Amino acid sequence: MKRMSMMVARLYAPAPVLVIGGWLASFAVEHADGLLGVHGARQAGSLLALLGTGLGFVWAMLASWRLYLWLRGMEQGRCHCGGLLSRPRRKGHGPAYRKCLACGEKVPLVAPPMPDAPSGT
Repeated sequence: MKRMSMMVARLYAPAPVLVIGGWLASFAVEHADGLLGVHGARQAGSLLALLGTGLGFVWAMLASWRLYLWLRGMEQGRCHCGGLLSRPRRKGHGPAYRKCLACGEKVPLVAPPMPDAPSGT
């Protein structure tokens, strides 16, 4: 898989998982009539399906927005390969890093350099 394809797959992979999870939870709740009653189980099931579909849609829209910003060059950071970086992470007590969504490399999170203050003398 090419790097761009891998990055897009990593961005959009949770969206269908959320939709399928919502529909599976809906199916499970609708077939558990004894717990909530027939009417309550159908209402809860339809709400779970709607919630899963809505969350999947929102996730896909946010992924599209991040990809749009990355393509325009307005995203916060890029890996040396040109890939989009994930959110800042910290594993254990180690230094913070961001993971590249294209190549998978851990890019250290460093503070931006502070400009030197002009001296008053």
